[in-house]
Amino acid sequence: MQEYRIVHFTNTKAQNDILIALLNDLSFDSYEEPNENELKAYIPEQDFEQSLVEETLASLEIFEGIQFKHKALENKNWNALWEKNFEAIQVGGICEVRAPFHASSGAKYDLVIEPKMAFGTGHHATTKMVIELMLELDFKGKKVLDFGCGTGILAILAEKLGAASIEANDIEFPAFENTMENAALNHCKSIHALYGDIHVVPKTNYDTILANVTTLTIQENLLELLQLLTLNGNILLSGILAEQKDIVLDLAKSLKLILISEKMENNWVALHFQKAN
Repeated sequence: MQEYRIVHFTNTKAQNDILIALLNDLSFDSYEEPNENELKAYIPEQDFEQSLVEETLASLEIFEGIQFKHKALENKNWNALWEKNFEAIQVGGICEVRAPFHASSGAKYDLVIEPKMAFGTGHHATTKMVIELMLELDFKGKKVLDFGCGTGILAILAEKLGAASIEANDIEFPAFENTMENAALNHCKSIHALYGDIHVVPKTNYDTILANVTTLTIQENLLELLQLLTLNGNILLSGILAEQKDIVLDLAKSLKLILISEKMENNWVALHFQKAN
C-alpha cells in the first residue's frame, strides 16, 4: 500500500478551494474539508516537502494566518476511500457527472468518470464552469482540442455534444491513462488521447479549444494554442483565480481575442473567447 502523509491546515478563512488548486501542483491528491476554516490534505510520503507547502502559503496574501501541521499515516488504500465518498453531481440541469457505481438519473448528457483522485471530475468550480460554457456552444461536427485533459471529462462531453473528433492531451501520465479509461467507459469513438505538452498536439486547425489549466500554463501556451484555432473559433479558458483574471484578459487583448462571456464561482473564473483574426 502507498504510504501517505496528512497535512492539516487551520484558519483557512474559506479559501479551501484556492488552496486545493495550488496543492494539486505539489502532488497532493485527496482532501477533506471538516468546515470552511479547515482543510486536510493527503500526499504520498515520498512527495512531501514542507518548504514547498510554506512557499505556497506565502504566495498569496489571502493565505496570511493559515497554519498547518503534518504527520505520517498508516498504510491504506486511499484511492478506495476516496472513491467511497465520490458523489454524482448535476451541471446545467441537463448534464450529470457520476461514477460507474452510481445509477444514472437519466440526464441528457450522462458522463461516467472512474474516480482516481484526478483533477477534473466536475466537482471543482473550474471544471463545472467550463461544462456550463460548453453547453452554450454548438459542437456538432466540430474538431476539438482538450488541452490539459485531466480525467478527459471535457473531451467526453464534447463528443456527446456532437464533436466529430477530439484530441486530448496531458503532461501527467496517470491523467492520460484515466482519459483513455473514461473514454472507453463512455463508449467514445472520436477521442484521441495524447501524453505530453502542446508539442504532441497535431498541428491542425481546431474549431474549439478547451483549456482548464492554470494561469501560468495559459500564459505559456496561449499564443501556440491560437495558432491551432480556426478563424472565428472558440477557446474556453479556466483554472484562473479571480485576482489573476486581468492577466489573462490583457494577454487575450494583446492577441486580439474577443471576450464573449465569462463565469465566476468560488473566486475562480472561466472565460470564453473567440478568435477574430
